[in-house]
Amino acid sequence: MQVFALLLGLGGACCLYLASPNQRLLPLPPGQSVAQNRGTRLCWLGVAAIAVSAWAWSTTQGWPAATVATLATVGTGLSLWPFAGAYRDARRQHPVQARR
Repeated sequence: MQVFALLLGLGGACCLYLASPNQRLLPLPPGQSVAQNRGTRLCWLGVAAIAVSAWAWSTTQGWPAATVATLATVGTGLSLWPFAGAYRDARRQHPVQARR
């Protein structure tokens, strides 16, 4: 259950990151920004995944530990996904140099 909770928390953090207008993990079509409707849906999906993650942590550890574990997981995920997005964006910008 703890692995499930961890993956849900990281997935929820990813959804929150993808809902932001300055995300760089997914390529955007030229001249277009992130659609408002897609951002809202991803934000709610992220919040729901984080809530289920907190509940899954609480079934094995109790609510105090679930709160701390959820905050640590989401905080780590919100730091991890922008790094992955910047790395992928750099590889898209310079495909020849990144392969060396």
